[in-house]
Amino acid sequence: MFSRRKFLKLLASIVAVFGWQIPAYASFLDSDFWCRTYGCAVVHDGQNFDIYDNYIFATGSCCVAAGAQMIPYSNNFGQFNLTDSLSEHVGPNANQGMMIGITQGGNTISQALNDDGDGYLDAGDSFGGVFTMGTLTDIALDGPGKAYSHSFFITSRNTRFSLRALASIANSTQDFSNTISLNDIKIEAGVTRRGNDAGFRYGRRATSSNITTFSDVNDLGDLQATSTKMFQFDRFSGIRRRNGDLNDQTIRLDFLYTMPDYDMSMGVGSLNIDMVFDLYKEP
Repeated sequence: MFSRRKFLKLLASIVAVFGWQIPAYASFLDSDFWCRTYGCAVVHDGQNFDIYDNYIFATGSCCVAAGAQMIPYSNNFGQFNLTDSLSEHVGPNANQGMMIGITQGGNTISQALNDDGDGYLDAGDSFGGVFTMGTLTDIALDGPGKAYSHSFFITSRNTRFSLRALASIANSTQDFSNTISLNDIKIEAGVTRRGNDAGFRYGRRATSSNITTFSDVNDLGDLQATSTKMFQFDRFSGIRRRNGDLNDQTIRLDFLYTMPDYDMSMGVGSLNIDMVFDLYKEP
């Protein structure tokens, strides 16, 4: 018998060899019995993917109850991409900090700081000139320290579901333990229906209709008490519109994070935040 697990291993081998150039009409969303019969969703980074099922393989029974988590069948999803690319967003390490911009009445003169090319403040940077402090001098975050966006791809068939998120501070040090909270970090979520990220073309056989983006999620503090809905996908037939390659049947979800405007009263320190996303079946 041709089992689900063997099918996934075979598909993974095809992906490894052809780099997602799977022949048209070959997506498992089109042919897989469990996706067609009970519904499923797929998240991926353009190279690796995870399937979220409604069918409960552990007990051989149907199905996940409405309001419960869909079951991830695999654990291959690799990374969140820097938006508009297939590159992983890389934040500062322990020896790097956020870039500082120095302004005089809103006119930035941060070019006085010579960055070594990584966009973060570290030992490879230097000040290349002299500036004068005055009543209009201000210091603000600059570069990727201020804001960044990451994304991943998602598709589905024969199921209504929601994407929920839970935010928590994994570690904070020095002054940031008291001066910056989850409420201070803004988040904006959105859908990109069709595009081409570094050669990964998506969305030609997908639909973004009947998707709700919840506007009451404005900062990470809104996500800290419990897993909270950020998107709801109400089209029962799914994001997949018709047969096609997996990338053609997918859309992109985007998340923009913005740090608070920095001033010296916040002091110094580090802040590591965990974001956990899960898919829940909806009635």
